[in-house]
Amino acid sequence: MDFGLQDTVVLVVDSHLAIATATATALAKEGAILSLTAPDNYRMRHVEMALARKHIPQDRFRAVIADLDREQDIHRLVRATLHRQGNIGVMVTTVQDQGNSPASELEDEQIEPALARNFMSAVHLTREVLPHMRRYGMGRIINLVPFSAMEVSPRNTLSSLSLAPVLAYFKGLASELAPNNITVNNVIYAGVDSDEIEDRARSQDYQSTDDVADEQACAEAKLEEISEAPMKRMGTPKEIGDIVCMIASAQASYLTGANIIVDGGIHHNYA
Repeated sequence: MDFGLQDTVVLVVDSHLAIATATATALAKEGAILSLTAPDNYRMRHVEMALARKHIPQDRFRAVIADLDREQDIHRLVRATLHRQGNIGVMVTTVQDQGNSPASELEDEQIEPALARNFMSAVHLTREVLPHMRRYGMGRIINLVPFSAMEVSPRNTLSSLSLAPVLAYFKGLASELAPNNITVNNVIYAGVDSDEIEDRARSQDYQSTDDVADEQACAEAKLEEISEAPMKRMGTPKEIGDIVCMIASAQASYLTGANIIVDGGIHHNYA
């Protein structure tokens, strides 16, 4: 199927994260022109190498180093993308789990940075991009969101309180922007072999003191995920990227305000 993404300018935020890198690759394979971000040159170099291994020509993407905790960096990122590539037709954001702390032990010093990193950075990015999408007459905003946005457990309270406002904000925005032919959707994932799995493995639930122990902890965390999955396997970042291509496509022009759950059937709730 032709998704109609040839030469569409796509801003992929935090493209050093595994799911975002795979999404960028999938979009580039569909002919999109990419604007990629990472917080430093080291991690951006890894993204560029990953795209090169997938035979994505270097002239199909541009890199911008940006710290999304800084509003001025977000402004510079969008300005640089528009200067180099003319417009932004699709924006893909990635928000992350924020560590493990019991709700009763959360301090302001933990809550405020988590809200700033997940919720406020998404708001600031959207504010910068929307005027250009409105002027262009259409657009796609797609957010990659861990399942902790929808489900609270004792070990992910901090993630949930920083991610749930993201869903509320973009649900309201979807209705507001529908008359402008701008769609807003969330891909909510669980059981995917992603950075969050490894980060959680190295957290307080899986204490380790060296690299070998870290690798063992990651392997144990992934086995735990697999044991809970009806498919008896984890999802791959590429599978998320392929779904993003579909949502960004011309064929998905009537899809907006949706929380699209991609979890291999792990969760059994109706909605």
